[in-house]
Amino acid sequence: MDSYIIELEGITVRKGRDLLLDSIGLGVSRNEFVGVIGPNGAGKTTLLNVIAGFEKFTGRLSLFGRHESWKRDRKTRLRVGYVPQLLYVDPAFPILASEAVMTGSIGRLGLFRSPGRQEREKTMQIMEMMRMAHLAKRPLGQLSGGERQKVSLARAILQKPDILLMDEPTANLDIAVQKEVLDLISEIHKREDLTLLFVTHDFNMLPASMHRAVLLDHGRTIFDGDIDAAMSGETLSRLFQYPLETFDRNGKRFVSYD
Repeated sequence: MDSYIIELEGITVRKGRDLLLDSIGLGVSRNEFVGVIGPNGAGKTTLLNVIAGFEKFTGRLSLFGRHESWKRDRKTRLRVGYVPQLLYVDPAFPILASEAVMTGSIGRLGLFRSPGRQEREKTMQIMEMMRMAHLAKRPLGQLSGGERQKVSLARAILQKPDILLMDEPTANLDIAVQKEVLDLISEIHKREDLTLLFVTHDFNMLPASMHRAVLLDHGRTIFDGDIDAAMSGETLSRLFQYPLETFDRNGKRFVSYD
């Protein structure tokens, strides 16, 4: 389908005897916001790594209408941003939050060109848009987990990608901070011309603007469709092999355990 910005057909990943992805098919249109949801070990991160060019695979992968192997040229890599899970940063690591954000511009500048005034101005514009300009001169290692995750998001936005991949971006954050980061991700999707893939195992914490869900289990797709249908008690019970029920309260979805 010509409108797909990401298209996978029969994508399979093996590591030794382990089958991490089993003939996955997926098509994502421009500006879609897709959640990739499943239990630990379902193959969610492996799927992102295939799209990002970090993982060898068999099958057919197309990005921006062009067939790709796991090796990508620089131009294609710049069009795909990646926000990893929250990582530990040494409090003594000598880099400021604004400097960490500014590294998002290095890919377009090239390794041997330093960011100049224009990049510094763009960095501050993005940090102001994300309501984090007050963190600019703070050492990265002294920021809270939620603040570091905002820095990671801002860095990815400064790269100016067409596709943004997010791997458990709210993992290990307090509930209030999770909600703040999720709201920010939804705002970024509305502001920027981006196609988003959001990996999570926590179906209670999903961005409000997510359109669609792909549910994975043991490297296979067991559901691909509307987010409301995906989050039904029947579908989630099948995915997690545990009796679950969902209900709405004040426009918000909740999951209950028997």
